[in-house]
Amino acid sequence: MIQIKYVPVEDCQAEWGNKEAICKRFEGLKPKTLDSLLVEMRRNPKYSSFVVNPSHKIVWIHFEGFLNFLRYRQDHRYER
Repeated sequence: MIQIKYVPVEDCQAEWGNKEAICKRFEGLKPKTLDSLLVEMRRNPKYSSFVVNPSHKIVWIHFEGFLNFLRYRQDHRYER
């Protein structure tokens, strides 16, 4: 089982970040796992607004929205 540790950044005013920022904030989260989570977020209408793709190479993820999505997945893990 993957151990993911949330690392809050104390003086961070940023609300959005790229994949590298998400992987830094959530220690243990691998880029491939993040990619599959982002695909699932984009498909869910409730969380799709938290992932923005201004171009095919750039992706911005809302930190709190991503954390809320992980909590949603935790609460609904047996419903899939």
